[in-house]
Amino acid sequence: MKLVDRIAPTLEALSLAGLGAALVWMALSGRYGSFVPPSARLGIALSGVALLACSLALSSRLGAGGGGHGDGSASSRRGLTRCVVAVLAALMLVLPFRVSPSELASTTLSARAADAGDEAGAGTGEQAEDSSSEDSPTEDPASAGAGAQSAGQSGGPSGAGAQASSSGTLELTTENFAAQVEELSSHGKVHDGQRVELTGFVMSEASARGQASIPRLTSEESFAVARMAIWCCAADAYAIGFAVRWDGPVPAADSWVRVSGTLRVRGNKALIIEADSVEVTSAPDPEFVLQQR
Repeated sequence: MKLVDRIAPTLEALSLAGLGAALVWMALSGRYGSFVPPSARLGIALSGVALLACSLALSSRLGAGGGGHGDGSASSRRGLTRCVVAVLAALMLVLPFRVSPSELASTTLSARAADAGDEAGAGTGEQAEDSSSEDSPTEDPASAGAGAQSAGQSGGPSGAGAQASSSGTLELTTENFAAQVEELSSHGKVHDGQRVELTGFVMSEASARGQASIPRLTSEESFAVARMAIWCCAADAYAIGFAVRWDGPVPAADSWVRVSGTLRVRGNKALIIEADSVEVTSAPDPEFVLQQR
């Protein structure tokens, strides 16, 4: 038991150093980007440095003979317990593992509690909206163009209007993806017929069915293209994106694709893409997009 009493503090110091080094490596290598937004990089690095400092402080106490007296057995057990916890935490950080976007989406709170009821309600609303659109007088093209231009300049309620490039194509990037989806959801009609380009991962009909922020796929759409949006970390991630009408072969689920096409309105939302190009590409870095409160 004396041997355990001697090595327990040393093992605890080494395990703290290992956990601290793992956190620093997470921040410097960019691995943190798979779980938290970039703003958390400094906090992760500082946490690692703090653990390294604790390890050095514990080591200095051992070197000065301050290993502790009294109930050595109980102290050793507590030290070994902390050692095991730190080692396991470090291994979870450094071991290579990956959760596919669809698997992550299926575990988030964005899944609908009553999918069938929501779809029925959405279908009724969409049919009513389509009917009212057909019965209403045709909107003057000049007025529609002016409305789209106004929306692009002033933006929606959140102040993030859809910004088209000089070629007239709306390009969704990692930085503006969430804001543009919100704009297209709030002011969809003024963007009907607009060209759009974006990169996202492929969601099958089954995977997209339970996602509240993905349009319901009908017989006209073959797959959904999405990005995972986060508020603070991967624990609150949820999928946002578009339903895609595409006559070509459907890409494999969870593959990353570059989609180019034309926006179409369903109900009030311009979240349907009539694609004329779907190209497999590499995943962006970071894969997440940030949702602003």
